[in-house]
Amino acid sequence: MNMRRILSLLLAAALLPCLFVFLASCAGGGAAENKTPDLPQAQAAAEQNETPVTPEEAEEEPEQAGDETEPPPGPEEAAPGTEDAPSGEEVQTEAADEPDEPDKPQEVFGTVELYQLAPESQSLMMSYVIVTPNKKIVVIDGGTDGVGQSSPSYLPSAIRAILGLGQKDYFEVEAWFFTHMHNDHYYELAKLLRRYKESDNFKVNNIYFDFPDYGTEWTSKAGSGDFEKANFDILVKGVDHYYETVGFSGIVGADIPEDQWTAPEDSEGYFYHLINGAVINEETVEKGLTLTVDGVDFHILLTWEPEASTINNTSVIIKMEYASNSVLFLGDCGEEEGRRLLKVRSAEEVKSDYIQMGHHGQGGPDQAFYDAIDAKESIRLWPTPEWVWNNAQTYAIGKTRSWLDLPYEADDFKKQKLFDTGRDFVAGCYQLYPKQGTKVESWTERVLSKQRVAVFENPG
Repeated sequence: MNMRRILSLLLAAALLPCLFVFLASCAGGGAAENKTPDLPQAQAAAEQNETPVTPEEAEEEPEQAGDETEPPPGPEEAAPGTEDAPSGEEVQTEAADEPDEPDKPQEVFGTVELYQLAPESQSLMMSYVIVTPNKKIVVIDGGTDGVGQSSPSYLPSAIRAILGLGQKDYFEVEAWFFTHMHNDHYYELAKLLRRYKESDNFKVNNIYFDFPDYGTEWTSKAGSGDFEKANFDILVKGVDHYYETVGFSGIVGADIPEDQWTAPEDSEGYFYHLINGAVINEETVEKGLTLTVDGVDFHILLTWEPEASTINNTSVIIKMEYASNSVLFLGDCGEEEGRRLLKVRSAEEVKSDYIQMGHHGQGGPDQAFYDAIDAKESIRLWPTPEWVWNNAQTYAIGKTRSWLDLPYEADDFKKQKLFDTGRDFVAGCYQLYPKQGTKVESWTERVLSKQRVAVFENPG
């Protein structure tokens, strides 16, 4: 072995321990680096302005699938889109930049339905039900006389059917208007209230009417036959019984002090007199009275005056408006009141897309009145029973039809299929009526479609 080889072996032996130390140091450095997991992941999340998921959070129970409703932000959470807002500065949504005017009512969008109801063809009555965009119910009059006077109440079942409810389901009437004090207009509600019990499962939130105090402040020149006192007493007692049962808490639009919400002992007609004329009266109507229910306006154009000669001519006259649509409810307005209406209101103000024909279409306003408000161009609503419609010789229904260029004879009118498909809707000539008006299931969609006289849209 030469000298050079010996020196190489000695040098390798001397350096071998150093090599082992170096290799061990490299291996130990790699193990230390693995003790800082997720550092690149956390750094990437921070760069994307995201909160990194900790191991504890990763072990939390995952959200249930299928629930697509996101909960609102909690008290410590920021609303969506405001995460980057500087601390201490107010965050406003776009809607907050344009606040609503405090005195301007918010416009309501959706569908309004108008029904001219009749449980059968023979009852003398006037009954309108309005369904607002948010399914609030408004009733005008309700009827009923003749066959319906002694029959069980039909209207709760009809309203439940309109709302898609069952026979015993709860509903509310937001506003109930009476036009005047004849029982073919108010008696349906009189029956309901006089027998009311909480198990009936409905409520009437506001009742609006303005009746003269018969026999004291006003008396009809038509004689005692113009006022059905026995039936009217049922209404008075019914209003009192209803509020004694459910409790009185005021009427929207009336400033009735709370200390008057309880009837004194042994008082008769207390609640009736409390709400009669509380909202609708000569003073408020002269100033311009509008009652709004869920975006539907009810303008009160006229109420009674002491000079009125008959109860018919004390009718409250209402113009309903929604979006660009209008309906005029004349009640039993006669010639006298029609002339008075056009003295205090312009013809343009009275004109409407739909007109309820005064006094069931006969013996109401005269031709000059209907001409002034362009009744020929309107859609006419006739709350007229079949026996009046078919007898143009005895009643003035034929004369009214002639003013509107309609067939004089009822049979001709029916042959032309005008009575619920054209510009005229006649309650006594519908193609369908419920088999049993007191049953919800009898008010089928086919029946309701024949008595649904208007659908108004405000799509927004």
